[in-house]
Amino acid sequence: MGAAFVNAGVVGLIGYIILIINKVEFSGVSIATLFTMMGFALMGKTIWSILPIIFGVYIYSKLTKREFITNIYPALFGTALAPIVTHTSFEFGLGILGGIIAGFMAGLVIAPIANHALGFHEGYNLYNVGFSAGLVGLVLMNIFRSFDHETENLLIWGTTFDSQLRIFSIGLFVSMVLIGAFYSDNLKDYRKVLKEPGNTITDFVDIAGFDNTLINMGLVGLIGVIFVELLGTNYNGPVLSGLLTMVGFAGFGKHPLNIIPIMIGVILASFLSIYETNAPGTVLAVLFGTTLAPISGQFGPIIGIITGMLHLYIVSTIGVIHGGMNLYNNGFSGGLVASLVIAVMKGIGKEGRRSIF
Repeated sequence: MGAAFVNAGVVGLIGYIILIINKVEFSGVSIATLFTMMGFALMGKTIWSILPIIFGVYIYSKLTKREFITNIYPALFGTALAPIVTHTSFEFGLGILGGIIAGFMAGLVIAPIANHALGFHEGYNLYNVGFSAGLVGLVLMNIFRSFDHETENLLIWGTTFDSQLRIFSIGLFVSMVLIGAFYSDNLKDYRKVLKEPGNTITDFVDIAGFDNTLINMGLVGLIGVIFVELLGTNYNGPVLSGLLTMVGFAGFGKHPLNIIPIMIGVILASFLSIYETNAPGTVLAVLFGTTLAPISGQFGPIIGIITGMLHLYIVSTIGVIHGGMNLYNNGFSGGLVASLVIAVMKGIGKEGRRSIF
């Protein structure tokens, strides 16, 4: 556990240093970026596997004569493609240099794809780069498959540090609520957070201040903990990754009212299908599926529940097409689900207003 936390801390520090060097203003999206990077450093990202991707985005910015700051978030979120580096280096036997080149090439294309993909789901999938990374991973994985390279499906679901991670999670999220409440100038401003549907771009730091955003982060984290307890699963790297990602995006779109219907929908879908409620895939879909929270926030809880159900059915099988090259698999699924739901809602005249139907 210690080594994993060190890795998460260093990966997060790299992201923070990049933001500071480029004089990026502190905001909800910067919170989401750092928490997501640290969370996934507990289940796939390493220090060396993220750097080629970031460098690829940097070179793309230079080649297109753009400031790197304009692509800094695709660069950091784009580290979802870190498995490309490790798989190419070791599993495909192309060596460290081959992995670095593959990661660099992925970095070259992730920014323009991410910027274009936002219009596909209109910001209703908060993990937009996850959707974009899924497209990149799909293409690269099928190129590798054409040369008879395949990734091995490997699931490691730890149980050793369950109690320690439970205490850590609860302590962290409770402290966020207490610290935010203590420093809040006006707790009533938190209602501004709950009134937002949450689709991109919804910066809670700008809307309600960092203090109320911190309260929201803690509450969202505690809701995640409650669902983990209800599902009866273990606390481990993937679960903590899901919780931290939820908390990070509680600065940039998620709040208690728009995440709960999605989470309920995922669980309901498991009851009605072959997927076990406490299976790893279902648990992670409950946590990461909150990428679709803006749909619930915009169109109401009933549509949110239906969206959560669709998400489980799609995310449970879609990972095979990119062979695990994209760590944000729920973001990939979320992009597809969001685009379908938004298209239908527009078709029946529900665009731009909230409804429970």
